[in-house]
Amino acid sequence: MKNKLNYIIADQSVEILTDYPETIGQLLPGFVHFRDSSDYKEPLIQLSREFESEEPELLSADNENKVIHTFNLEDDSCKFSKNGNKYFFTIEENGGAGSIEFAMEIGSPKVRFRLTPDSENGRIALPNPVHLKFSLWMALGFTGIPQKFSALHSSVIIYNNSAVLFLGESGTGKSTHTRLWLNHIAGSRLLNDDSPILGIDEGETFVHGSPWSGKGQIYINERYPVKAIVRIKQQPFNKLQKLNTLESFGALYPSFPPAFLKDNFFEGHICEIISKVISTTPVYILHCLPNREAAEMVKETLYK
Repeated sequence: MKNKLNYIIADQSVEILTDYPETIGQLLPGFVHFRDSSDYKEPLIQLSREFESEEPELLSADNENKVIHTFNLEDDSCKFSKNGNKYFFTIEENGGAGSIEFAMEIGSPKVRFRLTPDSENGRIALPNPVHLKFSLWMALGFTGIPQKFSALHSSVIIYNNSAVLFLGESGTGKSTHTRLWLNHIAGSRLLNDDSPILGIDEGETFVHGSPWSGKGQIYINERYPVKAIVRIKQQPFNKLQKLNTLESFGALYPSFPPAFLKDNFFEGHICEIISKVISTTPVYILHCLPNREAAEMVKETLYK
């Protein structure tokens, strides 16, 4: 009889069915702020670890799957693939020793996973916490994107009870700019520094804190209406420019999860999310120096 770990993330229920709830909970320290003991919602994700599946193999043979995207997680290899309506996500450790496998099917909340047995004693070990946390992030994208919410690579400032999302590739200054707000704009605070959840509710754009927050480790279970979205570009001057519809679409698109952008089904839903967001939410590009004046200029423009 498995026990349940219940979490509420972006107003959605996530259940982990496990024989070792305390141990699994310790592997996910950022998730503690999202724990919920109620059963009032149908789960968006129901994660169950399968030691002995009714199927001979949890995953289809590699030669039957279409590979969507491969990438590295630290030094380990990740693969996102599909076979019809079934999608698979695997992480293989550097050198091929030990892996985690996830199986998901469109329209079902059940996400199954298993681990490759330890080569020395044949026992199934606990998952690598980095692998488990990232796999749950992938599972949220799989189940959430068709329901019009998704993680977004962004750093989010809360000010005047609304959110400003700062976008940009790694190293372009998102975290630096939000620190300028924290240091110089009274009343501002950080909601998430890496992977908040962007969603649409009754035509309005909202952003949620999440248990995925990168090096900032900011885990806040709150949601706010989005005041504006700002893509940052380093320049030797400060200038904030509002974007038109096509430019706004291009500003948001690369900040969505890249594995899902490479699949036609999920890319279509992401494009719908972007279209709904930019129909009600202003998008800007900020050419800026990493100085106080840049943060104050954005604040004054958005909160006149």
